[in-house]
Amino acid sequence: MAYVLYEVNDHVATITLNRPERMNALGSELGAELREAEATFAADDDAWIGIYTGAGDRAFCAGRDLKEVAEGASSGASSAAPSNAPRRSNAFEQGPADLGKPTIAAINGAAYGGGLEKALGCDIRICSENARLALAEVKVGLCPPNGSFSLPRLVGLSNAMWLLLSGEPVDAPEALRMGLVSRVVSQEELMPMATAMAATIAANAPLAVRATRKMATLGIEMPQDYARKMGSTLVQSVWGSEDAVEGARAFAERRDPVWQGR
Repeated sequence: MAYVLYEVNDHVATITLNRPERMNALGSELGAELREAEATFAADDDAWIGIYTGAGDRAFCAGRDLKEVAEGASSGASSAAPSNAPRRSNAFEQGPADLGKPTIAAINGAAYGGGLEKALGCDIRICSENARLALAEVKVGLCPPNGSFSLPRLVGLSNAMWLLLSGEPVDAPEALRMGLVSRVVSQEELMPMATAMAATIAANAPLAVRATRKMATLGIEMPQDYARKMGSTLVQSVWGSEDAVEGARAFAERRDPVWQGR
């Protein structure tokens, strides 16, 4: 059984965490398959935008598979490094990889811990009415390695501090109020809505979409004047592209553009 499903239709890739009996928790096997799916998505020229979701109706992703961790501890397995081992750069320092393409998180049910962090790494988040979202690491003696940095930028420091320090979940209406998600729909409407949103984005020029996404990210991460300098090459490459010529020609000829991605 595949723990992660990957499919592409009309330039939209859907990445489904497929272990519903474990609430799609991030165990070692699911995590490995997820990394493979993400590498495939990043390299797939036919995939212009991605949707993350979870199988079943209970959870998007319950976060780290604590049952697997506990089972490993009881069997004597440990991933801890010896106390005298040299310190090295690790995933906590590097943060989540940027796949270079826009992504949407379609959050169905629970999104806890690493599951919510995966959603936070997406550009757009929508959720079903039964969604509950939490960074509950402090409740099990851990701290959120990515959400601690990304959440305050998304919802402001006060909202973020409550979620981070209490570990308490928020429901869909509260997530919408604080800007954690942009839309709340029924469980039945969730994937159709995510697919429709992805199709709207995929109808636009892929080079322009990726460059615009990159510039928006630069604008958050650095002073605006420096971000403008960093983004100027991107702007020039898009405005001088074949797709830019095609966009103007299609507008003048009153037809849909045919994007080439160059």
